[in-house]
Amino acid sequence: MTVIDDRAGLQTDTSTFGTRMKRYRTMAKLSIAKLADYLKREYGELALSENVLTNIELGRKTDISVDATIQIAHALHITPLALICDLEEPFLLSDNPIFGTRTKYGICNIFLSEMIVFDRVELNTAMARIKSILDESKRYWDGVSNYQTYMDVLRCALLDELPDDSDDPMYYGPGPNMAFYYLSQSIDDIEKSATVMEAAGVTVPDSEKKKIETAKDSFDSIRKMCIAKGILSLDEQERISDVFEGISQLPSKRPLTSD
Repeated sequence: MTVIDDRAGLQTDTSTFGTRMKRYRTMAKLSIAKLADYLKREYGELALSENVLTNIELGRKTDISVDATIQIAHALHITPLALICDLEEPFLLSDNPIFGTRTKYGICNIFLSEMIVFDRVELNTAMARIKSILDESKRYWDGVSNYQTYMDVLRCALLDELPDDSDDPMYYGPGPNMAFYYLSQSIDDIEKSATVMEAAGVTVPDSEKKKIETAKDSFDSIRKMCIAKGILSLDEQERISDVFEGISQLPSKRPLTSD
């Protein structure tokens, strides 16, 4: 449902924080009671009560804090911005006059989406710095995710087992040779990203650095076990030795081998 907004003669939707909350709560198949229970488990005494959630959804409570918005968004697995304005109506104006005559699409640009959607947009110094740090953070966590994935492939190979999803007829996962190079590159990506971020002034906790060292040790151990069990080919072993002895570097293109 839409009406003509008198700010600019444009349409604005009549959805509210409460109706948007109900929309996504319904999609998540959660009752108000279950939502309240989830928040209680996650946030303890700071959690929004069932009564407060009901009042928000019915529009009886409109002074909704940032903390409350984050709690609800977290529980519904959506971005907080989807509660602040209706992202499903990108052409319409927001129901909140603080955004002036910006459409929902324009509002998204305020909240960093221009960095993701528009590579052609020239960012100011502050936004460019934020974007570079977020990009590097993504590379770091992608590396962590890839490390876990390919380490599991090698562990399964050592145990003569198949990965958990290998019974899927569409599964075409990497074999141990390919997984080894992906794993090598993942560790390299993690280390480089951590170094870049630290050089930019980002705090990389000591606990995270310790995880990197532990990952490197685990990688070295599984490398030795794979070689001892004959999982990696002779050519592969030679390439591995060259890398670890500093004779050559990891290839920029992956993978070098096929399984």
